[in-house]
Formats: sequence, C-alpha cells, structure tokens
Amino acid sequence: MNLAYLQTFVIVAKERSFTRAAESLGVSKGLVSRHVQKLEETLATRLLLRTTRSINLTEAGEALLVKASQIQLLATEAEMQVRDLTQELSGDLRVTAPFEFGRALCRHVIPEFTALYPKVNLILDFGPKRRQIEAGDFDVAFRAYDELPKDVVARDLGYIRNVLVCSSAFAESSRPGKIADLHRCRFILNSQNERWNQLELVSDDRRYTVEVTGGLSVNTYAAMLQLVQSGMGLASLPYYQVEELLEKGELIQVLPQWSVKTHSMSLIYAQRRVTPQKLTTFNQAVQRWLGANELFLI
Repeated sequence: MNLAYLQTFVIVAKERSFTRAAESLGVSKGLVSRHVQKLEETLATRLLLRTTRSINLTEAGEALLVKASQIQLLATEAEMQVRDLTQELSGDLRVTAPFEFGRALCRHVIPEFTALYPKVNLILDFGPKRRQIEAGDFDVAFRAYDELPKDVVARDLGYIRNVLVCSSAFAESSRPGKIADLHRCRFILNSQNERWNQLELVSDDRRYTVEVTGGLSVNTYAAMLQLVQSGMGLASLPYYQVEELLEKGELIQVLPQWSVKTHSMSLIYAQRRVTPQKLTTFNQAVQRWLGANELFLI
C-alpha cells in the first residue's frame, strides 16, 4: 500500500473535501483525486461516496481511516525518535492556546526558549478554536476543557486567576470598596459564556459568589480590556493579561485581596510511545514559568 496515497486519503477523509485536502497538502486537486483512485484500485473497494455537494466515507473507508491514522501516528513517532537520537532540538513545534494566554507565553516564555533552542521553529496558533491534538495537527495545547479528547495526555495546571479591574475614572465615580458594592457596579459582561458572569471570589479560605450585571457584553478578553480602559465599567480579566497595566498604574485593581476563580487550564498533547524532546522541553519551560508566578493561577 502506497503511504503517500494513504496520507492523501486521511486528509480528504478529515476535510471531507478534495479542494481543502489539496490546499492542505500543497498539491493540485487532480493529484489528490488520482491518489484516492489509486488507493481504491489497490484495495478493490470504494472508500468514498462522492456527490456534487458532499463526500462521505463508506464502511470500508471508515475502517481504513482508523488504521491509516494509526499508521500516520507511528510514522510521526518513528521520525521523532530518530531526530531525537541523532540531532539537537530542532524542527517544527506547533503550539495552540487562547489569545491572552498566548500573549503571556510570548512575553514570558517564547523569547528565552527560542534563544536557548534556535533550531526549533515555533508555529503559534492563538484563538478560541480548539485544534485537533490527538490527530497530530498541533503538538501541544493550553486549553480549558470540560471533557478532554481521547488519546491525549493532560497536565492540570490549575484554575486561571482573574482579577477585578477598572479605570481610575470609573473607580473614582463608582467607588467599589467592598464586595457588597459589586451588586451596584456596572460590569462589562462576557458573552462567550454567560456562566462566567457569575463570579466566584476567593481569598484564602473565604468564598463569595456574585452574579454581576451590565449593559455591555463582548466575547473576547481583548475587547473587554479596551472597554475597561475607556472607563465603561468594571471587568473580571486574567491577571496575566492585565499584569503590565496594573504595574504601570494604568488600571486599578478592585478588591485586591480577592481573586476570581475561573475555569481550569490544562496542558494537553497527544498520547505517544515516544514524546519528542523539544515538546518535553517546551512544556517544562511553561510549567517553570507558571510555578514561579503564583499570581497567574489559583
């Protein structure tokens, strides 16, 4: 069985599109079609059901996709093992994370890591979209998952620590000095998940839950921060996002003795028999950074 044909089939099966598979592989759509046709001829069976609007797998195609994905993973592991035995840390390392956590990595981890390991090419993907780690599309992810994907290794990093912040002008006009004041303060709400507008405040062993209200809702922390800086309200934002602004005095931390406990953060990578050294080294660098900065996580 031709492994190139098999790789093409895997991409087509996952993308459900010859056009997107061709773009992913950097080849022509005609070549993708010929690879799949040759594979079907070799196996003497139809693998894909094609219509003008969709591509679906046959029963044989579904069975082959499972095995082909395993073969692809074994090939990747073999390449990684040989590289680790014969070369310095080098090659591509694909990292995905939420926007603001990614920005914090760029500030605290990436410069030192690239200085120490210049032959590692970091490919960074920051945003809300959850990439397929188990399929090998990315090497490591930093994500908050309610339910983890299968075939991954997950390291629980802790709960992301948010803090309550506002502009100095808003603090002077609203004077939020104690927890009871939060009920009357105008908040900038998070529309990505309404549950995040019910704040769980923690301070040592003390706990307090408050549901906040406001007339503005946005779906990104970056937009929330912009509105806070414009004096539009108070917001719960990750400490690693606002650390610099608090240090410079450009934002005011409200109720600094209290933190907001949000969702848990996990470090996730695919389950492999051999974990590449560059991945292990990068993960250790992130964990050292977080371990040395107790203000980022709870």
